[in-house]
Amino acid sequence: MNLRFTIYDLRFSYSRIILTIGCLFLTFASFAQMDKADKLFADYKYAQAIELYKPIADKGNIRAVRKIAECYRKINDYDNAEKYYAIVVADKNALPKTFLYYGQMLMTNEKYDDAKIWLQKYLTLKPDGDTAIARTLLTSCEKSKAGITTERRLLFQNLKALNSTASDFCAFPYEDGILFTSARQGKINATSGSGFQEVFYARRTKDSTYDIEAVKGVVNSRNYNSGPACIDTARQIMYFTKNNFQYGDAVTNKKGDVTLKIFSAKKGNENWKDIKELELNDQESSCAFPSINKEGNMLYFTSDRGGGYGGKDIYYSILVNGVWSKPKNAGKSINTAGDERYPFVHADGTLYFSSTGLPGYGGMDIFKCVPNKLGEFGKPENLGKPFNSATDDFGFYLDGNYEKGFFSSDRNGGMGSDDIYSFEFTDIPFDLNLYADGKISDDIKIIVHKDSVTVKEGIFSKKLSLFLDTNSTYTFDCTKDGFTAERVEIKTGNYKKPIVKSVNLMTK
Repeated sequence: MNLRFTIYDLRFSYSRIILTIGCLFLTFASFAQMDKADKLFADYKYAQAIELYKPIADKGNIRAVRKIAECYRKINDYDNAEKYYAIVVADKNALPKTFLYYGQMLMTNEKYDDAKIWLQKYLTLKPDGDTAIARTLLTSCEKSKAGITTERRLLFQNLKALNSTASDFCAFPYEDGILFTSARQGKINATSGSGFQEVFYARRTKDSTYDIEAVKGVVNSRNYNSGPACIDTARQIMYFTKNNFQYGDAVTNKKGDVTLKIFSAKKGNENWKDIKELELNDQESSCAFPSINKEGNMLYFTSDRGGGYGGKDIYYSILVNGVWSKPKNAGKSINTAGDERYPFVHADGTLYFSSTGLPGYGGMDIFKCVPNKLGEFGKPENLGKPFNSATDDFGFYLDGNYEKGFFSSDRNGGMGSDDIYSFEFTDIPFDLNLYADGKISDDIKIIVHKDSVTVKEGIFSKKLSLFLDTNSTYTFDCTKDGFTAERVEIKTGNYKKPIVKSVNLMTK
């Protein structure tokens, strides 16, 4: 009897030992897989990391769930990011930052009322912390619900002849076609799960389609990102973003990261050649998204170098005696606690850019800043819908005639993750500055006629602003008690350039 007991006990103990060893093996395997996934995450290989985190998350590991949510957020997969953040914030030990990220994802999916709840929870938990972004997002929720649209009349459409199922963005006209950046071909990028970015040229054909191919020469590199780009057309110089890739090898900073840098190349007969790294680059931080001014001597770009106002700021550098100067921050009027990216400087000096730190509709929104006579930028203006949406909107371009342009967006209804949209304005901006005896004046009555029909009437102060139809005749009858009446006449054509006039009433 005792012997049977002993044998049974030994068998039971042996089974427990085997079970314990099995559990330890599985635990070790999970730890090993988590460690491998974490290393991929730290190396920005989010698409690959997701696949390793998922089996661990399926077993209830909340840290793996949070990491998956982070990965999807970083590659702009908003639906999946929202799904996983919903699990994360339900955990009793959820980090306050996850409430902020969950609110952001809800916004990008146009769930503004739900987003406000989680943003408020974040603010409650972080009353003394860095809450600028959360407060801006709350303001954005209200703005988005209001559905404010641009005052301009315009036509816009998805440029389907150019877009692919991959990411296509940052387009601008060049010669008889369009230059843009795309991830449509090549080896899969472990960060995004799509192809590496390259600069492409789309040449228009007679049947209104495009012949599309990657630009030839030194701009693109196999298995590394290139683009976006801009071109100084007067000198045929392309400025472009590129992974820090020299002499066949990637160059890393002290953290082991391959940063982004800005390079230039000259137009040859059949390709781009003579690649050159610009002096404005920094070894430890990234410089990207260049935009050259009309004169070809000032370059705006984005950098995450230290000393800025947020994660990524807009800087500019000036070309002096053939050398690009030390970059200067574009200032706190433009840069915020969030990220500012994709600058575009118009021929008139107006700066367009995208921001996550200014009130908008969700994701990145496109803004513009008009410089004063001293070249200083004032308060940014949100371009409104349809330029901006609940997701990321960026890569704005407007031609020198103020008529046509492009922007990029990953909004719903597109063909790929990012798509290029074209637009055309159908009206003309008009400002009438109001003076009396040479001084800016209030309380001037103005009756506006279009082709002899009254279209507007009221009392105005300092300035009257409206949008005019093309190929029309407008008259502005201006009166004020004690002053002589004045009439201003405007005849418009097809040209969309803004019109600015002044009227000065004199004392009777």
